[in-house]
Amino acid sequence: MKLTVLGSAAAEAIPNPYCSCDICQNARRKGGHEVRGRAAALINDDLLIDLGPDIVSAANRFDLYLGHLSTVLVTHRHEDHWLPNNLAWREPGFCPTPVAPLTVYGPGDALRDVEPYTDRATALSAHVVTGGDRWTSGRYEITAVPASHGHGKIEALLYVVVEGPRRVLYATDTSTLSEAAWEVLRPWAPLDLILLDATSGLRSGGSAHHGFEKYVETRAQLVQEGLLGDQTSLVAHHFSHNGGLTHEDLIAKYEPYGVTIAYDGCVFSL
Repeated sequence: MKLTVLGSAAAEAIPNPYCSCDICQNARRKGGHEVRGRAAALINDDLLIDLGPDIVSAANRFDLYLGHLSTVLVTHRHEDHWLPNNLAWREPGFCPTPVAPLTVYGPGDALRDVEPYTDRATALSAHVVTGGDRWTSGRYEITAVPASHGHGKIEALLYVVVEGPRRVLYATDTSTLSEAAWEVLRPWAPLDLILLDATSGLRSGGSAHHGFEKYVETRAQLVQEGLLGDQTSLVAHHFSHNGGLTHEDLIAKYEPYGVTIAYDGCVFSL
């Protein structure tokens, strides 16, 4: 299994084009890993997690062909994770070459937005899922895990994706996990790769995200539950400039805990 991080930032990206804070100015000056697009990840060449506003630019930036996509997992309906008009670019009027049949899975409030595209002449279908659901899509076994993202105004999901013996947890846009989430996750211990929300940096993250202190607490719980084992790669992912940490700062802060820092274009091979 190969996972490619297509974007590693929160909603406003880094740098935020309207912002002149130290983090954004540092990103403009240094470039490289300091520049981050909105979060998404590609597993192998056929499963995409989130279809947000930077998918086209990320695919071109990293020389990726998305015509083999057969599964899209939507975490929630916030625009930095779910921009359904990206589905239009695979339709015959824009794309004269064949594409694989595609199924989109996600919360019901997000998938309402996909209905106009399923009516068109594309091999596209959509299935609503909720926390605790488990299903097979192509070569993958997938489990939806309830996220803690705000105060219940939207449904947000994390995903466990299993291919053969390999188990990956994609867990962005969540604060401290609920007991319901831990119950869904426990059967998958140990995991091989965990990408865990680290949005808020030096801030707390409130009810929607992890800051550094919450991240360390969740890491300890992952160890206690047996999900983070000796061979598990733990990755901090989904960063906001408001967290107050550059890429170099993030490495210094998280590395003592055995945590890798995600950046746009990084690849994890399992």
